[in-house]
Amino acid sequence: MLVRISRYLACALCGRAPYRDQFLLAWLLVVGLCWILVNAQPSSMWILHLLLSLGLFALLSAICAIDARFGIIPDSLVGALAMGGVAAVSLQDPDAIMSRLADAAIVAIAIASFRSMFRWVRGYDGLGFGDVKFLAAAALWIGLRSLPVVLLVAVVSALASAFLLASQRYEVNGRHAIPFGPHLAVGLWLAWVFDPMGLLSG
Repeated sequence: MLVRISRYLACALCGRAPYRDQFLLAWLLVVGLCWILVNAQPSSMWILHLLLSLGLFALLSAICAIDARFGIIPDSLVGALAMGGVAAVSLQDPDAIMSRLADAAIVAIAIASFRSMFRWVRGYDGLGFGDVKFLAAAALWIGLRSLPVVLLVAVVSALASAFLLASQRYEVNGRHAIPFGPHLAVGLWLAWVFDPMGLLSG
């Protein structure tokens, strides 16, 4: 897995095949990690946050590498992401564990319902089921309030990638969609690193 992650980052950061379209996403992952390191604090809570962040960075990089290449998010990685989210809440805010589990259940039901409705209306899937499971696991890390940030970042970055592919004369339309998992991964990463909803709520 480390080899796959290293290859993904090396190729994507330099804009080389087969991850040329992942250039922006890879740099956002690295910038987020650098932000955490730059804001280092001599405290046990910061060290814990750093360790959790490194684990999340590795998981999200692996998800990006696999989904960008094969169009799937493996259940093993989603399971690891979910377990990591439970561990993160348990270590940082044990009192919030039940609310985060409820958030994950709400997200899973809501996104699965949206996926089914989209397929019924349009006749094809707008989201893979792996994306649904990913968002439910993401809620364990950041809570329900920050999910809109994940989705906003994912949609904007996906549109940017679609524009990049179109400029390179790839066919991009509703039935030839780019993998959405890497964009969700970057959305989760930026929501975790910068916590914009926490800043807005004071």
